[in-house]
Amino acid sequence: MLKNVKPILSSALLCGLLTVQADARGLLRGRIVRHNANGGVTRAVGTAAKGPEGGVGARGHVLTTDGQGNATRTTVGRAQGPNGGTVQRNSTTSVSSNGAVSHQGTISAQSAQGGSLQSTGNYSRTQPGNGTATRTTEATGANGNSYQGSTTVTKGSGVQHTGTCKDPSGNVIPCR
Repeated sequence: MLKNVKPILSSALLCGLLTVQADARGLLRGRIVRHNANGGVTRAVGTAAKGPEGGVGARGHVLTTDGQGNATRTTVGRAQGPNGGTVQRNSTTSVSSNGAVSHQGTISAQSAQGGSLQSTGNYSRTQPGNGTATRTTEATGANGNSYQGSTTVTKGSGVQHTGTCKDPSGNVIPCR
């Protein structure tokens, strides 16, 4: 079901990005909808923009169904600010006809001053009424201080969180 997702999404975004002139300011959107070989529908949507100060961004998603109640949505987005900071987000969500749901997503960012962020989240539900979500995050400030943490939420079990902050030398410091 996912073998056509990357080429479709890449093509939609690439076409959109190539259409925007290097000095253009504005917004470009595109959408493709077609029946697929699995008896469902595939829809790809892409958007690209450039701001007046030079920031640029693009995002898109592909939604694929199979005609039997199963669906998968893959998203990607990327932006760069006028001073060079960047952010990128990717995710995939799948829903099965039996009620199972899974989601995986990542976000990463880099500031123009040297700070960085990497965060990954997952969610799974095997049947309605249960589910587990996790998020793991690592961040480093331009000053070298860092945070590493993880949170898990499980229906019926509550929330578990761990987190540690460190200075540039690796010494544990209070998280604020």
